[in-house]
Amino acid sequence: MVRETSEENNKVSTITGNVNNVDEPANYEKAISVTGFGLFNILLFVAAVPIAWTALFDTTSPAFILASAECDLQLTFFRKGVLIAFPFIAMLATASLWDYVTIYVGRRTLFVLGLLANSILNILSTAVDSYHVFLLIKFISGIIGGGPPSMVMGYLTEFHSTTYKARFAAWSGFVFSMGTIVPAALGFNILPLELEVDVFGKTYNSWRIYLLICSIPPVLGFVTASMLPESPKHLMEMGRQDVALKLFRRMYCMNTRKPADTFPIKTLLVQKSQLPRPTLRASLEKIRIDLYNTKLLFSAPYLSAFSVLTFLQFGSMLGFNTMRLWVPHMFIILNNYDYEHWKPAGRAPTICEMLDRHAAKPGRPYLNCTNFDDACFEWKINPSVYQNSTIIASSAVLFGFLVGFIMTNRLRKRIILFVAFLISLASSFGINWAQAPPYMLTLAAAVIVTSRIASNIVTSVNADVIPIPLRATSVSIITSSGNLGVVLGNVIFSALLDFECLAAFLGLACFFIVCILVTFLLPKPIKTSPESFA
Repeated sequence: MVRETSEENNKVSTITGNVNNVDEPANYEKAISVTGFGLFNILLFVAAVPIAWTALFDTTSPAFILASAECDLQLTFFRKGVLIAFPFIAMLATASLWDYVTIYVGRRTLFVLGLLANSILNILSTAVDSYHVFLLIKFISGIIGGGPPSMVMGYLTEFHSTTYKARFAAWSGFVFSMGTIVPAALGFNILPLELEVDVFGKTYNSWRIYLLICSIPPVLGFVTASMLPESPKHLMEMGRQDVALKLFRRMYCMNTRKPADTFPIKTLLVQKSQLPRPTLRASLEKIRIDLYNTKLLFSAPYLSAFSVLTFLQFGSMLGFNTMRLWVPHMFIILNNYDYEHWKPAGRAPTICEMLDRHAAKPGRPYLNCTNFDDACFEWKINPSVYQNSTIIASSAVLFGFLVGFIMTNRLRKRIILFVAFLISLASSFGINWAQAPPYMLTLAAAVIVTSRIASNIVTSVNADVIPIPLRATSVSIITSSGNLGVVLGNVIFSALLDFECLAAFLGLACFFIVCILVTFLLPKPIKTSPESFA
Protein backbone atom coordinates (compact mmCIF):
# COMPACT_ATOMS: atom_id res chain seq x y z
CA MET A 1 0.00 0.00 0.00
CA VAL A 2 1.26 3.52 -0.84
CA ARG A 3 0.06 6.72 0.79
CA GLU A 4 1.25 10.34 0.77
CA THR A 5 1.50 12.62 3.78
CA SER A 6 2.81 16.13 4.36
CA GLU A 7 5.83 16.61 6.62
CA GLU A 8 7.59 19.97 6.80
CA ASN A 9 6.17 20.90 3.36
CA ASN A 10 7.95 17.91 1.76
CA LYS A 11 5.91 15.15 0.17
CA VAL A 12 6.81 11.72 1.48
CA SER A 13 5.82 8.37 -0.01
CA THR A 14 5.31 5.55 2.49
CA ILE A 15 5.52 1.98 1.27
CA THR A 16 4.30 -0.60 3.74
CA GLY A 17 5.29 -4.20 4.18
CA ASN A 18 2.85 -7.06 4.07
CA VAL A 19 1.79 -6.68 7.70
CA ASN A 20 -1.39 -5.53 9.33
CA ASN A 21 0.14 -3.42 12.10
CA VAL A 22 1.54 -0.16 10.76
CA ASP A 23 3.81 1.80 13.09
CA GLU A 24 5.48 5.14 12.51
CA PRO A 25 7.43 5.02 9.21
CA ALA A 26 11.25 4.82 9.54
CA ASN A 27 14.10 6.03 7.37
CA TYR A 28 17.22 3.99 6.55
CA GLU A 29 19.24 5.12 9.59
CA LYS A 30 16.48 4.20 12.03
CA ALA A 31 15.81 0.85 10.40
CA ILE A 32 19.47 -0.20 10.25
CA SER A 33 20.02 0.77 13.90
CA VAL A 34 17.22 -1.60 15.00
CA THR A 35 18.84 -4.59 13.24
CA GLY A 36 21.85 -4.46 15.60
CA PHE A 37 25.09 -6.33 15.05
CA GLY A 38 25.54 -10.09 15.05
CA LEU A 39 25.66 -13.25 12.99
CA PHE A 40 24.41 -11.62 9.78
CA ASN A 41 27.18 -8.99 9.83
CA ILE A 42 29.87 -11.58 10.60
CA LEU A 43 28.81 -13.93 7.79
CA LEU A 44 28.57 -10.99 5.40
CA PHE A 45 32.10 -9.92 6.31
CA VAL A 46 33.52 -13.44 5.86
CA ALA A 47 31.90 -13.66 2.43
CA ALA A 48 33.42 -10.30 1.46
CA VAL A 49 37.03 -11.15 2.42
CA PRO A 50 37.95 -13.02 -0.82
CA ILE A 51 36.36 -10.20 -2.84
CA ALA A 52 38.49 -7.58 -1.08
CA TRP A 53 41.64 -9.71 -1.41
CA THR A 54 41.26 -10.03 -5.18
CA ALA A 55 42.76 -6.63 -6.03
CA LEU A 56 45.60 -7.12 -3.52
CA PHE A 57 46.49 -10.49 -5.06
CA ASP A 58 46.36 -9.01 -8.58
CA THR A 59 48.77 -6.19 -7.69
CA THR A 60 51.10 -8.19 -5.42
CA SER A 61 51.55 -11.59 -7.07
CA PRO A 62 53.50 -10.31 -10.15
CA ALA A 63 56.30 -9.14 -7.84
CA PHE A 64 56.94 -12.72 -6.69
CA ILE A 65 57.25 -14.35 -10.14
CA LEU A 66 59.86 -11.98 -11.61
CA ALA A 67 62.80 -14.30 -10.94
CA SER A 68 60.98 -17.53 -11.82
CA ALA A 69 59.40 -16.19 -15.04
CA GLU A 70 62.42 -14.28 -16.37
CA CYS A 71 63.15 -16.70 -19.20
CA ASP A 72 59.55 -17.64 -20.01
CA LEU A 73 58.48 -14.00 -20.36
CA GLN A 74 61.88 -12.59 -21.45
CA LEU A 75 62.04 -10.10 -18.60
CA THR A 76 64.62 -7.34 -18.27
CA PHE A 77 64.84 -4.97 -15.29
CA PHE A 78 62.73 -2.39 -17.09
CA ARG A 79 60.17 -4.93 -18.28
CA LYS A 80 59.82 -6.14 -14.71
CA GLY A 81 59.08 -2.63 -13.53
CA VAL A 82 56.46 -2.14 -16.23
CA LEU A 83 54.88 -5.49 -15.38
CA ILE A 84 54.55 -4.53 -11.72
CA ALA A 85 53.17 -1.09 -12.61
CA PHE A 86 50.62 -2.19 -15.22
CA PRO A 87 47.72 -3.09 -12.88
CA PHE A 88 48.14 0.31 -11.22
CA ILE A 89 48.16 2.03 -14.62
CA ALA A 90 44.81 0.39 -15.32
CA MET A 91 43.43 1.49 -11.95
CA LEU A 92 44.62 5.03 -12.61
CA ALA A 93 43.14 5.14 -16.11
CA THR A 94 39.70 4.01 -14.94
CA ALA A 95 39.67 5.66 -11.50
CA SER A 96 36.27 7.34 -11.90
CA LEU A 97 34.62 4.88 -14.27
CA TRP A 98 33.14 2.59 -11.65
CA ASP A 99 31.43 5.38 -9.74
CA TYR A 100 29.19 5.99 -12.74
CA VAL A 101 28.64 2.31 -13.53
CA THR A 102 27.03 1.75 -10.12
CA ILE A 103 24.21 4.06 -11.17
CA TYR A 104 23.20 1.52 -13.78
CA VAL A 105 24.18 -1.68 -11.98
CA GLY A 106 24.10 -2.45 -8.24
CA ARG A 107 27.34 -3.21 -6.45
CA ARG A 108 26.41 -6.82 -5.79
CA THR A 109 25.91 -7.38 -9.53
CA LEU A 110 29.24 -5.69 -10.22
CA PHE A 111 30.92 -7.99 -7.71
CA VAL A 112 29.59 -11.07 -9.50
CA LEU A 113 30.39 -9.92 -13.04
CA GLY A 114 33.78 -8.41 -12.12
CA LEU A 115 34.98 -11.43 -10.18
CA LEU A 116 33.86 -13.82 -12.91
CA ALA A 117 35.88 -11.86 -15.47
CA ASN A 118 38.84 -11.57 -13.10
CA SER A 119 38.82 -15.32 -12.42
CA ILE A 120 38.92 -16.12 -16.12
CA LEU A 121 41.74 -13.61 -16.73
CA ASN A 122 43.84 -14.91 -13.85
CA ILE A 123 43.51 -18.50 -15.03
CA LEU A 124 44.38 -17.50 -18.61
CA SER A 125 47.50 -15.65 -17.39
CA THR A 126 48.96 -18.91 -16.08
CA ALA A 127 49.23 -20.33 -19.61
CA VAL A 128 50.70 -17.24 -21.32
CA ASP A 129 54.20 -17.27 -22.86
CA SER A 130 54.14 -13.78 -24.37
CA TYR A 131 55.19 -10.82 -22.24
CA HIS A 132 52.88 -8.45 -24.10
CA VAL A 133 49.85 -10.73 -23.79
CA PHE A 134 50.60 -11.10 -20.09
CA LEU A 135 50.71 -7.29 -19.80
CA LEU A 136 47.35 -7.01 -21.55
CA ILE A 137 45.78 -9.51 -19.16
CA LYS A 138 47.20 -7.69 -16.12
CA PHE A 139 45.92 -4.38 -17.50
CA ILE A 140 42.37 -5.70 -17.90
CA SER A 141 42.45 -7.35 -14.47
CA GLY A 142 43.74 -4.05 -13.10
CA ILE A 143 40.69 -2.29 -14.52
CA ILE A 144 38.44 -4.80 -12.80
CA GLY A 145 40.55 -4.74 -9.62
CA GLY A 146 40.14 -0.99 -9.38
CA GLY A 147 36.37 -1.38 -9.49
CA PRO A 148 34.27 -4.03 -7.69
CA PRO A 149 36.85 -5.10 -5.06
CA SER A 150 37.48 -1.47 -4.09
CA MET A 151 33.74 -1.02 -3.39
CA VAL A 152 33.59 -3.76 -0.74
CA MET A 153 34.14 -1.47 2.25
CA GLY A 154 31.47 0.98 1.12
CA TYR A 155 29.09 -1.89 0.49
CA LEU A 156 29.66 -3.43 3.94
CA THR A 157 29.28 -0.18 5.86
CA GLU A 158 25.75 0.16 4.49
CA PHE A 159 24.79 -2.86 6.60
CA HIS A 160 25.93 -1.16 9.82
CA SER A 161 24.45 1.61 11.91
CA THR A 162 26.50 4.61 13.03
CA THR A 163 27.11 2.88 16.38
CA TYR A 164 29.15 0.07 14.80
CA LYS A 165 30.35 1.63 11.54
CA ALA A 166 33.68 3.16 12.67
CA ARG A 167 34.83 0.16 14.70
CA PHE A 168 33.80 -2.26 11.97
CA ALA A 169 35.63 -0.25 9.30
CA ALA A 170 38.86 -0.29 11.36
CA TRP A 171 38.88 -4.03 12.00
CA SER A 172 37.69 -5.03 8.54
CA GLY A 173 40.34 -2.78 7.00
CA PHE A 174 42.94 -4.63 9.06
CA VAL A 175 41.72 -8.04 7.85
CA PHE A 176 41.45 -6.88 4.25
CA SER A 177 45.01 -5.52 4.29
CA MET A 178 46.22 -8.97 5.32
CA GLY A 179 45.69 -9.85 1.68
CA THR A 180 49.19 -8.47 1.04
CA ILE A 181 50.67 -11.13 3.36
CA VAL A 182 49.18 -14.23 1.75
CA PRO A 183 50.91 -13.96 -1.69
CA ALA A 184 54.28 -13.80 0.08
CA ALA A 185 53.44 -16.84 2.21
CA LEU A 186 52.30 -18.74 -0.90
CA GLY A 187 55.53 -17.77 -2.66
CA PHE A 188 57.54 -19.21 0.23
CA ASN A 189 55.76 -22.56 -0.11
CA ILE A 190 55.47 -22.87 -3.90
CA LEU A 191 58.04 -20.89 -5.90
CA PRO A 192 61.21 -22.64 -4.62
CA LEU A 193 59.83 -26.04 -5.70
CA GLU A 194 60.99 -27.58 -8.97
CA LEU A 195 57.57 -28.47 -10.29
CA GLU A 196 56.49 -29.51 -13.77
CA VAL A 197 52.87 -30.50 -14.19
CA ASP A 198 51.25 -31.25 -17.53
CA VAL A 199 47.84 -29.58 -17.88
CA PHE A 200 46.13 -30.18 -21.25
CA GLY A 201 49.50 -30.39 -22.99
CA LYS A 202 50.86 -27.24 -21.28
CA THR A 203 53.74 -27.63 -18.85
CA TYR A 204 53.04 -25.78 -15.63
CA ASN A 205 56.15 -24.91 -13.63
CA SER A 206 56.25 -23.37 -10.16
CA TRP A 207 55.42 -19.76 -11.12
CA ARG A 208 52.46 -20.80 -13.23
CA ILE A 209 51.14 -22.99 -10.43
CA TYR A 210 51.70 -20.08 -8.03
CA LEU A 211 49.56 -17.78 -10.20
CA LEU A 212 46.94 -20.51 -10.51
CA ILE A 213 46.68 -20.74 -6.72
CA CYS A 214 46.57 -16.93 -6.52
CA SER A 215 43.43 -17.12 -8.69
CA ILE A 216 41.52 -18.78 -5.83
CA PRO A 217 40.38 -15.49 -4.16
CA PRO A 218 38.50 -14.18 -7.25
CA VAL A 219 36.99 -17.61 -7.89
CA LEU A 220 35.92 -17.96 -4.25
CA GLY A 221 34.80 -14.33 -4.24
CA PHE A 222 32.62 -14.99 -7.30
CA VAL A 223 30.89 -17.81 -5.41
CA THR A 224 30.35 -15.79 -2.24
CA ALA A 225 29.31 -12.65 -4.15
CA SER A 226 26.57 -14.68 -5.84
CA MET A 227 25.01 -15.21 -2.42
CA LEU A 228 25.28 -11.62 -1.16
CA PRO A 229 22.20 -9.40 -0.85
CA GLU A 230 22.02 -5.92 -2.35
CA SER A 231 22.59 -3.29 0.33
CA PRO A 232 19.41 -2.01 2.03
CA LYS A 233 20.43 1.60 1.40
CA HIS A 234 20.72 0.98 -2.34
CA LEU A 235 17.37 -0.81 -2.37
CA MET A 236 15.69 2.15 -0.67
CA GLU A 237 17.33 4.62 -3.03
CA MET A 238 15.99 2.60 -5.96
CA GLY A 239 12.46 2.68 -4.51
CA ARG A 240 12.41 -1.04 -3.62
CA GLN A 241 11.20 -0.52 -0.04
CA ASP A 242 9.38 -3.86 0.13
CA VAL A 243 12.63 -5.77 -0.61
CA ALA A 244 14.57 -3.56 1.79
CA LEU A 245 12.07 -4.22 4.56
CA LYS A 246 12.39 -7.99 4.07
CA LEU A 247 16.19 -7.64 4.26
CA PHE A 248 15.98 -5.60 7.47
CA ARG A 249 13.77 -8.31 8.99
CA ARG A 250 16.24 -11.00 7.99
CA MET A 251 19.13 -9.06 9.52
CA TYR A 252 17.13 -8.48 12.70
CA CYS A 253 16.22 -12.16 12.96
CA MET A 254 19.82 -13.41 12.51
CA ASN A 255 21.39 -10.77 14.76
CA THR A 256 18.93 -10.89 17.67
CA ARG A 257 17.70 -14.50 17.34
CA LYS A 258 14.13 -13.20 17.45
CA PRO A 259 11.35 -14.01 14.93
CA ALA A 260 11.37 -11.77 11.85
CA ASP A 261 7.75 -10.74 12.42
CA THR A 262 8.79 -9.08 15.71
CA PHE A 263 10.87 -6.50 13.82
CA PRO A 264 9.37 -3.30 15.24
CA ILE A 265 9.47 -1.28 12.01
CA LYS A 266 6.60 -2.00 9.64
CA THR A 267 6.97 0.79 7.07
CA LEU A 268 9.85 2.64 5.40
CA LEU A 269 10.02 6.26 4.28
CA VAL A 270 10.92 7.32 0.78
CA GLN A 271 11.66 10.94 -0.07
CA LYS A 272 10.46 11.93 -3.51
CA SER A 273 14.01 13.03 -4.31
CA GLN A 274 15.16 9.44 -3.70
CA LEU A 275 12.81 7.81 -6.18
CA PRO A 276 14.59 6.32 -9.23
CA ARG A 277 15.60 8.86 -11.84
CA PRO A 278 16.46 8.26 -15.49
CA THR A 279 19.92 6.72 -15.42
CA LEU A 280 21.42 9.06 -18.03
CA ARG A 281 20.20 12.07 -16.09
CA ALA A 282 21.59 10.56 -12.88
CA SER A 283 24.98 9.97 -14.52
CA LEU A 284 25.19 13.50 -15.85
CA GLU A 285 24.21 14.87 -12.46
CA LYS A 286 26.91 12.81 -10.73
CA ILE A 287 29.52 13.97 -13.24
CA ARG A 288 28.46 17.57 -12.66
CA ILE A 289 28.75 17.19 -8.88
CA ASP A 290 32.16 15.50 -9.09
CA LEU A 291 33.51 18.19 -11.40
CA TYR A 292 32.13 20.92 -9.17
CA ASN A 293 33.66 19.29 -6.06
CA THR A 294 36.99 18.92 -7.84
CA LYS A 295 36.88 22.58 -8.80
CA LEU A 296 36.24 23.49 -5.15
CA LEU A 297 39.13 21.34 -3.93
CA PHE A 298 41.52 23.08 -6.31
CA SER A 299 40.42 26.56 -5.28
CA ALA A 300 40.56 28.61 -2.08
CA PRO A 301 40.29 27.79 0.77
CA TYR A 302 41.00 24.11 -0.03
CA LEU A 303 43.80 24.31 -2.60
CA SER A 304 46.75 24.57 -0.22
CA ALA A 305 45.58 21.86 2.19
CA PHE A 306 44.45 19.48 -0.53
CA SER A 307 47.69 19.90 -2.51
CA VAL A 308 49.71 18.96 0.57
CA LEU A 309 47.63 15.84 1.18
CA THR A 310 47.77 14.81 -2.48
CA PHE A 311 51.57 15.16 -2.61
CA LEU A 312 52.12 13.28 0.67
CA GLN A 313 49.91 10.42 -0.51
CA PHE A 314 51.82 10.36 -3.79
CA GLY A 315 55.12 10.14 -1.90
CA SER A 316 54.08 7.60 0.71
CA MET A 317 52.51 5.22 -1.82
CA LEU A 318 55.50 5.61 -4.13
CA GLY A 319 57.89 4.58 -1.35
CA PHE A 320 55.69 1.82 0.04
CA ASN A 321 54.80 0.02 -3.18
CA THR A 322 58.11 0.53 -4.96
CA MET A 323 60.12 -1.04 -2.16
CA ARG A 324 57.46 -3.62 -1.24
CA LEU A 325 57.16 -4.94 -4.78
CA TRP A 326 60.88 -4.91 -5.55
CA VAL A 327 62.28 -6.39 -2.33
CA PRO A 328 61.49 -10.05 -3.22
CA HIS A 329 63.26 -9.92 -6.57
CA MET A 330 66.19 -7.79 -5.40
CA PHE A 331 66.96 -10.21 -2.59
CA ILE A 332 66.69 -13.21 -4.89
CA ILE A 333 69.49 -11.54 -6.90
CA LEU A 334 71.48 -10.85 -3.72
CA ASN A 335 71.22 -14.52 -2.78
CA ASN A 336 72.65 -15.42 -6.19
CA TYR A 337 75.63 -13.09 -5.84
CA ASP A 338 78.95 -14.63 -6.84
CA TYR A 339 81.31 -13.70 -3.99
CA GLU A 340 84.23 -15.04 -6.00
CA HIS A 341 83.62 -12.12 -8.32
CA TRP A 342 84.34 -9.65 -5.49
CA LYS A 343 88.00 -8.54 -5.49
CA PRO A 344 88.45 -5.36 -3.34
CA ALA A 345 89.71 -6.12 0.16
CA GLY A 346 88.72 -4.33 3.32
CA ARG A 347 85.00 -3.88 2.64
CA ALA A 348 81.91 -5.82 1.67
CA PRO A 349 80.09 -5.18 -1.63
CA THR A 350 77.26 -2.66 -1.66
CA ILE A 351 73.74 -3.58 -2.69
CA CYS A 352 74.25 -1.99 -6.11
CA GLU A 353 77.42 -3.99 -6.67
CA MET A 354 75.54 -7.14 -5.71
CA LEU A 355 72.63 -6.32 -8.04
CA ASP A 356 74.97 -6.09 -11.03
CA ARG A 357 73.99 -8.95 -13.36
CA HIS A 358 77.64 -9.50 -14.27
CA ALA A 359 78.28 -10.50 -10.66
CA ALA A 360 75.49 -13.12 -10.45
CA LYS A 361 76.27 -16.83 -10.38
CA PRO A 362 73.75 -17.66 -13.14
CA GLY A 363 75.58 -15.16 -15.36
CA ARG A 364 78.91 -16.99 -15.33
CA PRO A 365 78.33 -18.95 -18.59
CA TYR A 366 77.44 -15.74 -20.47
CA LEU A 367 80.21 -13.38 -19.30
CA ASN A 368 82.17 -13.69 -22.54
CA CYS A 369 79.14 -13.47 -24.80
CA THR A 370 78.60 -10.32 -26.84
CA ASN A 371 74.84 -10.49 -26.18
CA PHE A 372 75.18 -10.84 -22.40
CA ASP A 373 72.46 -8.26 -21.73
CA ASP A 374 69.95 -10.37 -23.67
CA ALA A 375 70.63 -13.53 -21.67
CA CYS A 376 67.99 -14.74 -19.23
CA PHE A 377 69.14 -16.22 -15.95
CA GLU A 378 67.89 -19.31 -14.16
CA TRP A 379 67.88 -17.86 -10.66
CA LYS A 380 68.20 -20.14 -7.67
CA ILE A 381 65.14 -19.38 -5.53
CA ASN A 382 65.94 -19.15 -1.83
CA PRO A 383 62.77 -19.75 0.26
CA SER A 384 64.06 -17.43 3.00
CA VAL A 385 63.55 -14.43 0.68
CA TYR A 386 59.82 -15.04 0.51
CA GLN A 387 59.75 -15.88 4.20
CA ASN A 388 61.29 -12.47 4.91
CA SER A 389 58.78 -10.84 2.57
CA THR A 390 55.98 -12.47 4.56
CA ILE A 391 57.41 -11.06 7.80
CA ILE A 392 57.80 -7.59 6.29
CA ALA A 393 54.25 -7.59 4.91
CA SER A 394 52.92 -8.73 8.29
CA SER A 395 54.87 -5.98 10.05
CA ALA A 396 53.55 -3.30 7.69
CA VAL A 397 49.95 -4.41 8.25
CA LEU A 398 50.32 -4.78 12.03
CA PHE A 399 52.17 -1.53 12.71
CA GLY A 400 49.94 0.37 10.31
CA PHE A 401 46.93 -0.87 12.28
CA LEU A 402 48.41 -0.25 15.74
CA VAL A 403 49.51 3.30 14.93
CA GLY A 404 45.85 4.08 14.29
CA PHE A 405 45.18 3.79 18.02
CA ILE A 406 47.64 6.56 18.92
CA MET A 407 46.71 8.98 16.13
CA THR A 408 44.28 10.75 18.43
CA ASN A 409 45.09 14.39 17.64
CA ARG A 410 46.68 16.60 15.01
CA LEU A 411 50.01 16.99 16.83
CA ARG A 412 50.53 13.25 17.16
CA LYS A 413 49.71 12.72 13.49
CA ARG A 414 52.22 15.40 12.49
CA ILE A 415 54.95 13.89 14.69
CA ILE A 416 54.35 10.32 13.52
CA LEU A 417 54.24 11.43 9.88
CA PHE A 418 57.51 13.34 10.28
CA VAL A 419 59.23 10.40 12.00
CA ALA A 420 57.92 7.93 9.42
CA PHE A 421 59.33 9.91 6.49
CA LEU A 422 62.57 10.52 8.41
CA ILE A 423 63.08 6.78 8.91
CA SER A 424 62.28 6.15 5.24
CA LEU A 425 64.83 8.81 4.30
CA ALA A 426 67.61 7.38 6.49
CA SER A 427 66.89 3.82 5.35
CA SER A 428 66.90 4.73 1.65
CA PHE A 429 70.24 6.52 2.03
CA GLY A 430 71.76 3.75 4.13
CA ILE A 431 70.66 0.67 2.23
CA ASN A 432 73.39 0.89 -0.41
CA TRP A 433 76.16 1.01 2.20
CA ALA A 434 74.83 -1.60 4.61
CA GLN A 435 77.51 -4.21 5.22
CA ALA A 436 75.48 -7.38 4.68
CA PRO A 437 72.15 -8.53 3.16
CA PRO A 438 70.43 -8.87 6.59
CA TYR A 439 71.11 -5.16 7.28
CA MET A 440 70.00 -4.26 3.77
CA LEU A 441 66.79 -6.19 4.32
CA THR A 442 66.17 -4.44 7.64
CA LEU A 443 66.52 -1.02 6.02
CA ALA A 444 64.28 -1.99 3.10
CA ALA A 445 61.69 -3.25 5.59
CA ALA A 446 61.89 0.06 7.47
CA VAL A 447 61.02 1.94 4.26
CA ILE A 448 58.04 -0.34 3.62
CA VAL A 449 56.62 -0.18 7.15
CA THR A 450 57.08 3.56 7.71
CA SER A 451 55.79 4.63 4.30
CA ARG A 452 52.72 2.44 4.88
CA ILE A 453 52.17 4.23 8.20
CA ALA A 454 52.60 7.59 6.46
CA SER A 455 49.94 6.68 3.90
CA ASN A 456 47.49 5.73 6.65
CA ILE A 457 48.09 9.06 8.41
CA VAL A 458 47.49 11.04 5.21
CA THR A 459 44.16 9.25 4.75
CA SER A 460 43.23 10.05 8.35
CA VAL A 461 44.21 13.71 8.02
CA ASN A 462 42.14 13.97 4.85
CA ALA A 463 39.08 12.86 6.84
CA ASP A 464 39.85 15.52 9.46
CA VAL A 465 40.58 18.39 7.08
CA ILE A 466 38.22 18.06 4.14
CA PRO A 467 34.50 18.77 4.80
CA ILE A 468 32.11 15.83 4.44
CA PRO A 469 30.45 17.06 1.18
CA LEU A 470 33.86 17.03 -0.55
CA ARG A 471 35.36 14.01 1.17
CA ALA A 472 34.39 11.30 -1.33
CA THR A 473 35.87 13.33 -4.17
CA SER A 474 39.04 14.09 -2.21
CA VAL A 475 39.53 10.40 -1.34
CA SER A 476 39.16 9.47 -5.01
CA ILE A 477 41.74 12.06 -6.08
CA ILE A 478 44.35 11.26 -3.44
CA THR A 479 43.93 7.54 -4.18
CA SER A 480 44.63 8.28 -7.84
CA SER A 481 47.68 10.34 -6.86
CA GLY A 482 48.89 7.34 -4.82
CA ASN A 483 48.45 5.01 -7.80
CA LEU A 484 50.34 7.51 -9.97
CA GLY A 485 53.16 7.38 -7.43
CA VAL A 486 53.22 3.58 -7.64
CA VAL A 487 53.39 3.66 -11.44
CA LEU A 488 56.14 6.27 -11.67
CA GLY A 489 58.05 4.79 -8.75
CA ASN A 490 58.23 1.28 -10.19
CA VAL A 491 58.96 2.32 -13.76
CA ILE A 492 61.68 4.83 -12.82
CA PHE A 493 63.18 2.58 -10.14
CA SER A 494 63.46 -0.36 -12.56
CA ALA A 495 65.02 1.83 -15.26
CA LEU A 496 67.58 3.21 -12.82
CA LEU A 497 68.48 -0.27 -11.57
CA ASP A 498 69.46 -1.05 -15.16
CA PHE A 499 71.44 2.12 -15.88
CA GLU A 500 72.52 3.73 -12.58
CA CYS A 501 71.61 1.61 -9.58
CA LEU A 502 72.83 4.05 -6.93
CA ALA A 503 70.57 6.78 -8.32
CA ALA A 504 67.54 4.53 -7.71
CA PHE A 505 68.09 4.49 -3.94
CA LEU A 506 69.43 8.01 -3.60
CA GLY A 507 66.60 9.35 -5.75
CA LEU A 508 64.08 7.70 -3.44
CA ALA A 509 65.83 9.21 -0.43
CA CYS A 510 65.86 12.70 -1.96
CA PHE A 511 62.15 12.42 -2.62
CA PHE A 512 61.58 11.60 1.05
CA ILE A 513 63.45 14.80 1.96
CA VAL A 514 60.80 16.77 0.07
CA CYS A 515 58.06 14.79 1.86
CA ILE A 516 59.58 15.66 5.24
CA LEU A 517 59.57 19.36 4.39
CA VAL A 518 55.95 19.16 3.24
CA THR A 519 54.87 17.57 6.55
CA PHE A 520 55.49 20.96 8.19
CA LEU A 521 52.63 22.27 6.04
CA LEU A 522 50.17 19.64 7.31
CA PRO A 523 46.83 21.48 7.20
CA LYS A 524 44.27 22.18 9.89
CA PRO A 525 40.57 21.35 9.44
CA ILE A 526 38.93 23.76 7.02
CA LYS A 527 35.80 25.46 8.31
CA THR A 528 33.32 26.56 5.68
CA SER A 529 29.67 27.48 5.56
CA PRO A 530 27.13 25.01 4.10
CA GLU A 531 26.22 27.59 1.46
CA SER A 532 29.59 27.09 -0.24
CA PHE A 533 28.50 23.61 -1.38
CA ALA A 534 25.22 24.73 -2.88
